[in-house]
Amino acid sequence: MDPVTLILTALVTGVATGLATGPGEKAAAAAQKAYGGLRDALKRRLAGKPAAQDAVEQYVADPAAWKGNLEVHLRQAGADQDQAVLEAASSVMRLADPAGAAAGKYTVNLAGAQGVQVGDHNR
Repeated sequence: MDPVTLILTALVTGVATGLATGPGEKAAAAAQKAYGGLRDALKRRLAGKPAAQDAVEQYVADPAAWKGNLEVHLRQAGADQDQAVLEAASSVMRLADPAGAAAGKYTVNLAGAQGVQVGDHNR
């Protein structure tokens, strides 16, 4: 998964997982903490960029409408190269999808790759 897709997926997953209740409350609390760490890392990276910060909030509320906008802001701000942001996003995904994380779904290394598509259901 490319870095920006990882961040976007973790933002949406963190919101959905954080709303879980019942027997999984302990897991949900851990996911909420990880999600909070992602949001904090993004706030630091996007400090002084109000349009980018607004894009994060809008994306969380309406991912389909704001995906492209937030992707641009994340790349411009260098969030896709920020180890703190990427580790926080990975942490959310490890907690939300342990099986996928164990299978390596959220750790793709494309160093030196050309003409590659990453993700589910590509054509």
